[in-house]
Amino acid sequence: MKILLVFGAGLFALAANANSPQIQVQGNCEIKVTPDRGSIIFTAENQSKDQKIAVKKTNEQIQKLKDEIKKLELRDLELKNGQYSVYPVREYENERYVDKGIRASLSLELVTSEIPRIGEVMIKASQLGINNVGSLATFLSLKKSQEEYLRCLDIAADDAKGKAKQLARKLGFQVGEVILLNEVPNIPRPIPEHRVAMKTMMDTAPVQIEAGTQNYSTNIQITFRIK
Repeated sequence: MKILLVFGAGLFALAANANSPQIQVQGNCEIKVTPDRGSIIFTAENQSKDQKIAVKKTNEQIQKLKDEIKKLELRDLELKNGQYSVYPVREYENERYVDKGIRASLSLELVTSEIPRIGEVMIKASQLGINNVGSLATFLSLKKSQEEYLRCLDIAADDAKGKAKQLARKLGFQVGEVILLNEVPNIPRPIPEHRVAMKTMMDTAPVQIEAGTQNYSTNIQITFRIK
């Protein structure tokens, strides 16, 4: 014999036979966590009739930005060169394409745990003429992700156990040992927070950037033996 009971958003399956009566419950956890890492990409671009000049100036801008960032002594700092490209620029004028020179582009990705201080880096970039800035993305470090995962797992387990005990009180049985467990974790991915305009930052104080919050959740299905 098998009986299926549905209560609101939760699913409770009561399976019984002569040998092993069981109850299956779903435990849920959904919490808000504060990311401890911020990532942003700066891109230097320069155009010249001479390819060597365009490339040289672009590389120098990125190297100077790296040097200025290192002086800030940001915690958990990671710097990584990204997309690099050199390509001819042609514009349509007077019913024909005209060569305008060569454009060189190089990006630099910054990662740090001091998210509020990323505004200081943006000021440095603006002073060096680097105004192409991507959106800020915040995420959890591996260590914090593991910590939040274990915390959420505890919450989901307590939720499942509480539901099983509630049903036991109402239906007149006792909850036994766990005989089956399934988990469906939902690990948060980096999400863009916002884009900060660079044009007005040259003569202003650094923008204080907030990490915001992200949802972190997991669901588990636990089957208990019925005494």
